[in-house]
Amino acid sequence: MLPRKIDQILSRVDRLWPMPTSVNRTLRAMEDPMITAGYVAELIALDQALAASVLQMANSAAMGFTVNCTSINEAVMRLGFKRLKNLIMSIVAEGPLSRNLSGYRIGAGDLWNHAISTAVTAQWLAQAVGYGDPDEAYLAGLLHDIGKLLLDQYIVLDYSKMIDLMQRYNLRLWQVEEQLLGIDHAAVGGLMAEKWNYPVVLIDAIRCHHAPSLARTRPELPAIVNVANALSAQVGVTNKELFVNEIHPESYNILRLSEDTLEQLRKRVGEYLSASRSQSRI
Repeated sequence: MLPRKIDQILSRVDRLWPMPTSVNRTLRAMEDPMITAGYVAELIALDQALAASVLQMANSAAMGFTVNCTSINEAVMRLGFKRLKNLIMSIVAEGPLSRNLSGYRIGAGDLWNHAISTAVTAQWLAQAVGYGDPDEAYLAGLLHDIGKLLLDQYIVLDYSKMIDLMQRYNLRLWQVEEQLLGIDHAAVGGLMAEKWNYPVVLIDAIRCHHAPSLARTRPELPAIVNVANALSAQVGVTNKELFVNEIHPESYNILRLSEDTLEQLRKRVGEYLSASRSQSRI
């Protein structure tokens, strides 16, 4: 039975919905070292929703500019290609991650809220441990659970069995997914990221966020996501049993985290997330 389920899941990955043409074209253009900001701005301007989001981000208080940005070209220059890539990928992810997942019994918006909390925590933690690209950590945290979007339909009939196994044997969600489906949401998320041609470091961060040492490159990033995932799950999420709130021992070694340091981080992250949520309601 399991091989058949795995085949069905892998087949679904192969038939995944493509990224919107405008998004794919813009992301590919930014990979060209000879491309200009003006050309990227022209591509973005072809998609009204994308253009509006880019302008909104460029004018956000977090950017620290006192003069409003009124053109897409100026917005691209202000954000820079690296931050712009992360913004575009976040925009693509928001819709799917915001929907109701009936198989996992996760309500509309709950997975997105967890993704945002993990992303914010990962970015903060990256800065705290000296990781070179906090924006990359933010994106990895945001996308770490995308595999649940595809696995959701296969969990519907097994939900009661899944919860029973987790409670009876003290197993984590990803361990039970492997038992019931032959593959877990992290592995599926990694396959999805490969399908969409994400960078290897981001693919590994998604695929290995429950086992950071398995990353092919830069295990620090999945370790950061692993810690951020656990910390954000400890700070006010619903359905806590569906979000791993324990840090993998590998993450301590990879990030050189002591228990004392972690406890300080846990407190500060809680304060940071609370402040972020308060600002989002203003």
